[in-house]
Amino acid sequence: MKKEEYLKILTDQIRCRMARKEVEDEIRGHIEDQTRDFLSEGMERDEAEAAAVREMGNPVEVGNQMDRIHRPVMPWGMIALIVLLSIAGCALEYFLGQKIADVSEGGYTVGGFRYGERMLYTAVGLLVMTGVCFADYTRIALRARELMAALFAVILWGLFFHGVSVNGSTRHIYLGMGVVTVNVLLLLFLTVPLYAAILYRYRGEGWKAALKAVLWMIPGTAVAIFCNSTGMMFVLLITYLAVFGMAVYRGWYRVSRKTLLSVTVAAAVLLPVVMAVLYWFLGTDYQKERLMSFLQYEPQYVSYISVYVRELLANSRLIGQGAGVPDIGSMPELSEVMLSAVAGYYGILVALALLGFILFLLLRFLRTSLRQRNQLGMLMGFGCAFIFLAEALIYLLNNCGFICMENYCPFLTRSGTGTVMTYILFGLLLSICRYQNTAPERKTAEMKRFLSRRFLKEEKRKNPSADI
Repeated sequence: MKKEEYLKILTDQIRCRMARKEVEDEIRGHIEDQTRDFLSEGMERDEAEAAAVREMGNPVEVGNQMDRIHRPVMPWGMIALIVLLSIAGCALEYFLGQKIADVSEGGYTVGGFRYGERMLYTAVGLLVMTGVCFADYTRIALRARELMAALFAVILWGLFFHGVSVNGSTRHIYLGMGVVTVNVLLLLFLTVPLYAAILYRYRGEGWKAALKAVLWMIPGTAVAIFCNSTGMMFVLLITYLAVFGMAVYRGWYRVSRKTLLSVTVAAAVLLPVVMAVLYWFLGTDYQKERLMSFLQYEPQYVSYISVYVRELLANSRLIGQGAGVPDIGSMPELSEVMLSAVAGYYGILVALALLGFILFLLLRFLRTSLRQRNQLGMLMGFGCAFIFLAEALIYLLNNCGFICMENYCPFLTRSGTGTVMTYILFGLLLSICRYQNTAPERKTAEMKRFLSRRFLKEEKRKNPSADI
């Protein structure tokens, strides 16, 4: 049997098309290695290749073995947990909202548009997540820069032509005569996996890769600053730096890892300090007051939200509604204090269980991403899990009364844009998990040269006398 015929029969046994090319290249490499061994023994070329093919075994049996190894594995446990947390978030908002409606004479429209809107966006988000889960995420790397540029073009177009200013900030794009509202800050979540895919394209480059990585951090943070959201700016910058640091740590670039990692960590640590000092000494009175409110600097700067949360937690019980909890009718926006509200009205243990399941899901995604064989999936998954964990940590600090900062937490915060963005990123994370045994590496020309140089260097190290 000829080599090409053998490979055709073998790859026909593999049901996942995504894995066929990688398996074909792997088996072809084994055949060529064995052919060279037979040639060194004095065989003719055709005879050596035929013998090498016979050595590989029956193509149908080998193909079936490869099919069992290289097949998508659906992460049903994670999907089930996402669905359960989605239902729990909707149910908690309904029951807590019902309490508010009872004391405010129906002022909280729990049974009307607001609750129905959350249910609708959750259902849409789950459908979108399913579609993204089955998509080939590796193709993002081929057009990552174009997709990022298109995203910012849409954002800028929306802000300038359909943006509405509220309290001096333009953060929302109103479409369809105001029926559909898009939160620009939460739309920026999409830049994280795209940023990771862009860094993936720069594998094999030198210090230019570091400069390009910094430049690609600017658009997202600039939009956050334009929308007057220092919090989102910090979250995005720290996430970008973490993603870039992980790429450097994995040895993607021809640079001194120690030097570049040190600079990256220093930037992540010092950036908040530098910005706080600038606000304090050079900022306007409004910016100083916002900084003092964020840090809970003095009693007069403590937010009413923090005051409510502290009182709620102080009167909570382990199980059941606490005695002396503040009037639920005076509760701030429910989704901002959902975790502390659960502690106050259902018990601290219930709140801890809810938080524990959310953190378990996010940490499981982080762990699975870092173990990916596919490097693109590793970095994209790491970035998505990192920004969710950062937002969850800020939400926890808000709900403990330590800080007061606007942010978004999956399953707990009500936001149409945030809900859809969350499920898109969850779908991407599920796709990375699903195709962990099949996803091919998308190599650019520069990347191929880099990997080739690395291979030759390794071969030379193993066999210094060889003519490579």
